[in-house]
Amino acid sequence: MSDVTPKMLDATPVSMLEQISTCWPTISNPVQFVMRYARAIQKYVGALVRDPHDAEEVAQDFLVKVFDKGFCPENLSRGRFRDYLKAAVRYVAISHLRKRRPAEVDEQVFASLAQPEASADKEWATEWRDCLLERVWQTLELNQQQIPENLFYSVLRLVTDDPKADSETQAGRLAQQLGRPYRADAFRQQLRRARRQFAKLLVDEVRQTLHNPDDEVVEQELIDLDLMPFVREFLKSN
Repeated sequence: MSDVTPKMLDATPVSMLEQISTCWPTISNPVQFVMRYARAIQKYVGALVRDPHDAEEVAQDFLVKVFDKGFCPENLSRGRFRDYLKAAVRYVAISHLRKRRPAEVDEQVFASLAQPEASADKEWATEWRDCLLERVWQTLELNQQQIPENLFYSVLRLVTDDPKADSETQAGRLAQQLGRPYRADAFRQQLRRARRQFAKLLVDEVRQTLHNPDDEVVEQELIDLDLMPFVREFLKSN
C-alpha cells in the first residue's frame, strides 16, 4: 500500500519539507539530521527517475530546499521519519519534472513517482539501513579517537573483516595496530563490550527516526530493516 495520502497530495514540496521537524527526535540541527541520509536520498531518486541527468537535478533540488528552507518545528507529523522523507522526495521529483519539462515527460512517469515500484522502495530501505549502520560505525570510530583505551571500533572492524579468525589471531592483529602486546582474553572482553555498544548505538539511531518510539515500535522498525541480528542479544539483556 502506498504511504501517500490525499492530504499529502495537496502539499507542495516546500510545505512538506517544513513538516519534517524535531517531532521525531530532539535534534539540535534538523537539517544536519536529514543530511545523514543524503546518500539514501540520492539512491532513491535514481531508482525513481531513470534519466541520470534528471535524477541528479532532482536530488540536488531536494537537498538545496533542505538547506534553504530548513524545517518548522511547530509543524508536527507522525510515523517513521524515513516514510515521510521518502514522500517528500517524491513530491520534489514530481514538482521538478513538471516545472522543467512538463510537455516532454509522459504522464506515466508521474504516475510511477506517485506509486513507485517495489524495487524503488526496496532500494530506499536498503540504503536507509546502510546509512544507519554507517552512522554507528562513525560514532564508534569517533569515540575511540577521543578515548584511546576504548577499542570497540578496532575490534569490531577486525572481526567484521575476518569473522572466522580466532581470538589469538585477532589479538595479534590488534597488537600490531597498537604497537604493543594484547592478550586474547582482553580481546574477547573488548569484543563483547563492543557488540553491546554497537547494538545500543544502533537502537538509539533507529529510535531517533521514529515518532513516539516505544519499545514495540522500535523493535518493529529493526525487523523491517533487517537489523535485528545486530541487536537481538542486546534487547534480550535489557
